[in-house]
Amino acid sequence: MNQVDFFNSIAKDWDNIIEVNEEKINYLLSKLNIREDDTILDIGTGTGVLIPFLTKLSPKGLIKGVDISKGMLEIARDKFKNISNVHFDLCDVEKDNLLDKYNKIILYSMYPHLKNKTKTIVNLVEHNLKDNGMLMIIHSNGRNYLNNMHNNSDERVRESVLIDVNEQRDIFINAGLNVIDAFENDEMYYVLIQKIR
Repeated sequence: MNQVDFFNSIAKDWDNIIEVNEEKINYLLSKLNIREDDTILDIGTGTGVLIPFLTKLSPKGLIKGVDISKGMLEIARDKFKNISNVHFDLCDVEKDNLLDKYNKIILYSMYPHLKNKTKTIVNLVEHNLKDNGMLMIIHSNGRNYLNNMHNNSDERVRESVLIDVNEQRDIFINAGLNVIDAFENDEMYYVLIQKIR
């Protein structure tokens, strides 16, 4: 049993399990300066939690949600089947090659689940982010809350942890990434990276 099995097993209950704090999500997304025609990649889209927010911010752009869980994506596709600029793909960003480039790449509430975190983010910035585009790792809960939740959860996600945001920022800077903002408190955690060319 792995993370894919875990997320497939909870897909039907996911929308009832999670808390969607609109004020926090809108605040966090405002850091990206999303334009109405931006192309956006929503990594770990799950059941499409961010999709209603993204379609308001980028009504004329293409929004693609990708996830490792077929079960999650089936629910997302059904929920947003009438929105023409939203598409979903089954994809593992650590293994599969993504061919397109995007103005914005978002990893919302999924970064700890990556196995090769730094390598994956570097690859996404180098290969899938347009020049001057931005990638953002976002959590609308604090690090301690999330780490405790994962630690007390299913063994398949027990090791999915966040580290101190300043340590994370330094790791990305040492990997050659341009980190323009990094912040955490008891309410949220985010790292914002821009591709400069």
